[in-house]
Amino acid sequence: MGLFSLEQSRFAYRADFALYGVAALLLAGHVAWVTPQAQWLSALRMVVAGLVAWTLTEYLLHRFVLHGVSPFRDWHAEHHRRPAALICSPTIFTGTLFIFTVYLPAWWVFGLNGARAFTLGMMTGYLGYATMHHALHHWRSRSSWFGALKRRHALHHAGQGPSRYFGVTSTIWDIAFGTLRGAAARRD
Repeated sequence: MGLFSLEQSRFAYRADFALYGVAALLLAGHVAWVTPQAQWLSALRMVVAGLVAWTLTEYLLHRFVLHGVSPFRDWHAEHHRRPAALICSPTIFTGTLFIFTVYLPAWWVFGLNGARAFTLGMMTGYLGYATMHHALHHWRSRSSWFGALKRRHALHHAGQGPSRYFGVTSTIWDIAFGTLRGAAARRD
């Protein structure tokens, strides 16, 4: 499996989770260490803002890029054809995106401390997304909440589904933009 391959080996696929987990922990430690105690509440707000921004980013990327823009649409279609395959964006690609589309713009807008905290929120959201997406395709649970998420995501993968249920970690944007509909939406 190459550095830029979409279908990952088990090692590379698991390494992505480990690398992002370690990066998030290190960034959280760094934010806590360098942020003056008087600014911790402000830093926490920026982390939460990053988490919320992640949910919107996840929705928009999934709906408009992965289902609308070549070559991403074609790559994502392969995931829809083989949902249990270990297909994901290579870590080098997502890491580069984090630097250039999250951290550097946040530094320009919020300053260094704000950028660290905002990026921590976005990165934590991404890690939550990756974990949830993996769980939806590979884990079993008796939880009714998890079952509802699995049904919704399975509907996204099936037939007419790709035009709805774009949120993986949250349904808030599907509700806001009218892409949460059908029997699964009524049951939840």
